[in-house]
Amino acid sequence: MTITAILGTSSVTKIVFALGMLMVIGDFAATLFAIAYRRFIYKKRRASYDPSYTPPCSIVVPCKGIPKNFGDNLRGFLQFDYPDYEVIYVTESAADAAVPEIEKILSEDKRAKFTVAGLSTRCAQKNHNMLAALREARSDSEVFVFADSDIKPGVRWLREIVLPLQSGKISVTTGFRWLLSAKGTIGELCHAYVNIFIYTCFCAASYLGGVGLWGGTMAVRRKDYVELGVEKAWSRAAVDDMSLSTLVLKNRRKAVVVADCITTTDDLLPTVGATIAWFERQIMYLKSYQRVLWVFPALPMALLAGWLILLLPYAAFAPYVTAEPTTFMEQGGGASLIFILGHTAVAMLYPALGKMPFFGRFLLFQPVLRLAQMVSYFKTWTTRTITWAGIKYKLDFKGDVREIDRGSA
Repeated sequence: MTITAILGTSSVTKIVFALGMLMVIGDFAATLFAIAYRRFIYKKRRASYDPSYTPPCSIVVPCKGIPKNFGDNLRGFLQFDYPDYEVIYVTESAADAAVPEIEKILSEDKRAKFTVAGLSTRCAQKNHNMLAALREARSDSEVFVFADSDIKPGVRWLREIVLPLQSGKISVTTGFRWLLSAKGTIGELCHAYVNIFIYTCFCAASYLGGVGLWGGTMAVRRKDYVELGVEKAWSRAAVDDMSLSTLVLKNRRKAVVVADCITTTDDLLPTVGATIAWFERQIMYLKSYQRVLWVFPALPMALLAGWLILLLPYAAFAPYVTAEPTTFMEQGGGASLIFILGHTAVAMLYPALGKMPFFGRFLLFQPVLRLAQMVSYFKTWTTRTITWAGIKYKLDFKGDVREIDRGSA
């Protein structure tokens, strides 16, 4: 059987397949780079840093509710091998369910602080919380560090996230998270898949001169925080990391993904619907703060991937329902199958990045996981509202928050 026969008789399916394979090659290259970055490239970069660089730090940990392993996570921020730092926990309300656990920790360690931010009126509640916490920060802190309460960092996490900031060329550092499926449900696997996709993109973007930041682990020098105007930007934005990314790019600064600050967690979203909603929010941030990337290359990639995945079931049933005699291959089934197998081959590289529980099931569900990703993207074309933690933020064209609807939140 020739390659022409596999790709079908239609010039359309051949063109779509050719473009789709460019996507596969791009994903393959990004994944290989992420592996090389974590294992070799960052290690070489890190060797050039002075390990004695340990400036005073203020760590801000916004809290809401009680995520999995909450108490252990919070105590993890007070167990660093680091000489001089403080931790500021912050909630929007004194009645938040997280407060009793925070109060226990305050009695255990004098480096811990707690503040109540109150309700936001013009920006994301998380942004509002972090800004309130920074007003309580020590005046001698040279680095501001931000972290989510659903991770438990290792003892060297603070040293590693701060270390690259000794370079005047670097303004912001970021870590990431690695999701370990606990039950192997399709919802958990879908969440793990989109998380890995974002991680590989971040590694390539930061190294090639762009920027990729994850709000769950970020550090910025106080000096750069002021010069970039982060406080002003956060006070009207719907997100912390993407709005900071925009400032870094606009001011031609540099951000670095710290390969040694990839934290693992088994606190995953349980359903495909929840993952679609979560990834939709991530893409809405792209739409709001980096619109060019949201339209191109994201739009053609989403169209091509969706087309090629849905082409498989269509080609399988077409021979039985069309009036003219046809075959699976003639309807483009071969092109679709090769595209899907290509992305499965990319996914087979993922264990080189981190542990992959239920990996066989993960590979089996690849087409569904990829299609869910496409659904998230297309949903962003119908709205300018971002829903986060039960709060709806209506944004204007520039990405500034214009209206907040808390509903029953």
